[in-house]
Amino acid sequence: MKVNNIIIKGMLVVSAASLTACSDFLEEKNWSSQSAEEYYETATGFESLMNGSYATLKTVYNNLDYFKLTQLGTDLGTQNNGTTTSDLNQYVVTYTADNSSVYNLWKNLYTSLKNVNAVIDRSATVKTLEQDKFNGMKSELIKQHVAEAKFLRALYLFEIVKNWGQAPLILHEPSSASTTGELNSASEFYEQILSDLSDVLSSDLPERQPASNFGRVSKSAAKHLRALVLLTRGYQSFGQTSDFQNAFADAVDVINNSGHKLLDDYALVHRQSNEANDEVVFAINFNNSNNYMNNLSTEHWLFSYREGWEGLGKSNFYGNDYGSVMPTKYSYLLFDWKKDHRTEVTFMSPYNGNPATSIDGRTLGRNAFMNTDQLEKASDLLADTVIYFPVPGETGFRKYSAEEQKTANTSSPMKFIYNYPEGSFSDCSNDDYYITGMQGNSSTTRAWLPVYKFKDAGIKYNEGSSGVLNGSRDIVLFRLAETYLIAAEAAVKNNDNANALKYINAVRKRAMNGASETGLSLYSGVVTIDDILDERALELFGEAPRWNDLTRTGKLAERVLKYNWDVTHISGGLIKTQLSKETEAKYSLRPIPRNWLSTLSNGQELGNNPGWD
Repeated sequence: MKVNNIIIKGMLVVSAASLTACSDFLEEKNWSSQSAEEYYETATGFESLMNGSYATLKTVYNNLDYFKLTQLGTDLGTQNNGTTTSDLNQYVVTYTADNSSVYNLWKNLYTSLKNVNAVIDRSATVKTLEQDKFNGMKSELIKQHVAEAKFLRALYLFEIVKNWGQAPLILHEPSSASTTGELNSASEFYEQILSDLSDVLSSDLPERQPASNFGRVSKSAAKHLRALVLLTRGYQSFGQTSDFQNAFADAVDVINNSGHKLLDDYALVHRQSNEANDEVVFAINFNNSNNYMNNLSTEHWLFSYREGWEGLGKSNFYGNDYGSVMPTKYSYLLFDWKKDHRTEVTFMSPYNGNPATSIDGRTLGRNAFMNTDQLEKASDLLADTVIYFPVPGETGFRKYSAEEQKTANTSSPMKFIYNYPEGSFSDCSNDDYYITGMQGNSSTTRAWLPVYKFKDAGIKYNEGSSGVLNGSRDIVLFRLAETYLIAAEAAVKNNDNANALKYINAVRKRAMNGASETGLSLYSGVVTIDDILDERALELFGEAPRWNDLTRTGKLAERVLKYNWDVTHISGGLIKTQLSKETEAKYSLRPIPRNWLSTLSNGQELGNNPGWD
């Protein structure tokens, strides 16, 4: 079991009550004689408050709404339903300020912000050991916890400002309910974020946390975040001329001086048995106890595999299917199956079907879905293939004809064959992955080669009230490969092409290691923002918030309309997308949720983001 001293202890914060409690908190202790204020003045109480703030990271990032908002409606992610419109994917007229995913992310961020503000505000009243040798806390540790909380506050404020632009800038724990609100400007948000991160970097936190504190904030994590914040502000009209230069300096400092390093093998970055590795700069901890086995991200890229395929049922091998996003055709065509090792690691493939190399150490990562009834009963995990996805990386890869597919489908046992996309990304009409109803019983959903690099061996589907035991893998928020790509992007904006080539090619070179063929080309000539976005796609597919990458760089309309075929073709294009170069400014911000505005006496006076009224 991994060290999880952060999450296991930290569930006493009231607003984190929706998270499952740990057995440590079931021990009988009599706190009835203490008020909340008195309790949080003690070392035990303040520690619980701090650890509860870490726990709320799950509320934001281990969440389907966050996943949909960051991956749908981009050049890389599209909808799994092939017949109806999706507000977030297609930017249609039904996408309004009433959108539930937008409101849920807003609510979760402000709930989490309340917790970290409580740590910062209450730190002044915590008893030190000099004041109370039995219940006090070391002064140095109090200061460290304040620095950790300021990092988390900067992280949440950054999520708010890059999604909404203007919003309430809440910097204190609320003492009473408020019926009015105000919207602070984006520039005010960035000033506060950078102030908080400056405090973190002036603190006594270590440059890199030791293994015993894996998952806690470090100065390297703060510097990585500051580099991304400065990079993002640099694109804004109120950005400072030095933002790109400073972002580059921070990123290079983390690369050279943090003690983190790129692993030689991309597969080892994502292998479940190697989670706490040198490349991870900051991650959200999970573990494999029943109370904490709740990482949902492993299931987000999985299609509904139970609808219409004989022999495929709810299974501990594949986990339940909650997927709501599938890769665009452009995503598949972007990857090189033979020269770029990241491809066979990212997707289901023969590589992931070999326990010695697979991400989760099992055979079920092969590019096929096997009869789950047979798998559950067979100790050797041999079973008939139900759905087969030929991939360019396997021996003997070829395209199967329509007649061969029909024959396989009607034979006994049946086998459904889904050919890998080919041709131009601008037309998906004849690609198997984007055709609905091929499996017979379901006329709306699609089947596609799943993203596999997040797969978790411990997922279990339990019938009845116990439901699904989800993953125990960590969610990696920052890793050093992204730091390299931040440096490369900042160099592009600084017109420093030599360093742009240096840092983007460092990531590219690592991708060659372990590939079945040599010859993956490096970048040459002038590096562009599109090059950066393509390399971020290959390296950070499903990890980085792609929608924010596109809005940061001003590429949302251009790349979505060019690379996401569904945006203009679902329902035969009868329901038109509202996204265009003219409306890009509107759709580069989320609407301020009407649910929140309606609770305020001055909600109508506040208005909304431009175009969302």
